Amino acid sequence: MLLPQVALQSPRFAQMPCVVSFGIDERVDLDVPDEAMVAVCGEPHGESLADPAAAVEAALAEPLNFPPLKQATVPGDRIVLALESGVPQGATLVAAVASHLVREGSSPDRLVVLAESAAAHERDPREVLPDAWRGEVALEVHAPDAQGRLALLASSHDGKPVYLNRTMLDADLVVPIGCLRDEASIGYHGPYGGLFPAFADSKTQQRYHKPLAPRTARQTLATQREEIDEVGWLLGAQFTLQALPGGGGRLLRVLAGEIGEVFRAGSAAYSAAWKCSVPRRASLVVALLSGEPEQQTWDNVGRALAAASRVVAHGGAIALCTRLTAEPGPAVAGLSQADDLEAARKRIGREAASDALPATELVRAMEQGKVYLLSGLDESLVEDLGLAPMTEPEDVERLARRHESCIVLANAQYVVPSVEADEGD
Repeated sequence: MLLPQVALQSPRFAQMPCVVSFGIDERVDLDVPDEAMVAVCGEPHGESLADPAAAVEAALAEPLNFPPLKQATVPGDRIVLALESGVPQGATLVAAVASHLVREGSSPDRLVVLAESAAAHERDPREVLPDAWRGEVALEVHAPDAQGRLALLASSHDGKPVYLNRTMLDADLVVPIGCLRDEASIGYHGPYGGLFPAFADSKTQQRYHKPLAPRTARQTLATQREEIDEVGWLLGAQFTLQALPGGGGRLLRVLAGEIGEVFRAGSAAYSAAWKCSVPRRASLVVALLSGEPEQQTWDNVGRALAAASRVVAHGGAIALCTRLTAEPGPAVAGLSQADDLEAARKRIGREAASDALPATELVRAMEQGKVYLLSGLDESLVEDLGLAPMTEPEDVERLARRHESCIVLANAQYVVPSVEADEGD
């Protein structure tokens, strides 16, 4: 099945005032001079799906380079739906896949929803399953520290033991459900990343949380990708379902089929939807996190900061607009105890906590300039982290009027901006 081509988006040069949204329905009105607005980008190219469940059904009926999913199962099979964290409309996707399987003869009591995490902001991924059989579908949250919930898959080519979730290894079929992202997005590990290290043991996950040293980053990434691909091969994983995110927690597309084909098509579609360029850097970048509470996370704060850092002028400022209420993890919280940013960077690399990657992006952004945060967190906590707290959207508006240039990044956890002047370097 051929996917329609999607043209690359261009930044929007807005007439003032510029109204942009974040969270579910919060908004910021930026009334700055036209000449000060460098660009407004981050609205994806393409129409959002009107009916994501119907899109899943169509994708499963005609997968990419793979027979219909019903041909991969027989009655009585134990089927695991392995859901990554942070997938927009994850519960809708789970319900659509499960309903398809049940209609094709699978028994609800042979289905397991395996969730990568159970953070406070994440809802039960079974919540929109049909009432008639929702209670029959099991839910398991991956516990990377629980030895009884892990099993040895094999040893890798370099002798490392590969431990994975036992329920996943015992299944007759595993259907990974994930979210497509840019190749360089923090915490993103490509085609098999939704299986490994997502459902590996804590020791393995810690290796992947460790920030990469700039001098060896390329080689480390290549080594990691080899390990991930090897684990995918050892698992015999062939099928996946991936969502192409849209703005405001919506979806642009659902792709299902053979893993390699899905990610080849998905990577091209993601670039077309989310990559944009701006003519020059700006002294202020306003980055907005879109979506429901499960999208208002520190991981997405890290992704938004990474995007903003690409286009902010050195010594400039980044203003993050979020509805974040989640308490910071150990690496981010540790910023309040560090004597300086260099000490914080060393501590993050040494401890490699689960939130080490977003913590590293925070440090990098603060080394470039000032970082402001609009959130639902206590102001004193935000200040202790070295950030400047904002309490209402009007604070962002006043800040923008004090800067000589501004770039707005809507849906900042997804957008991939670049500066035209840098592209020939």
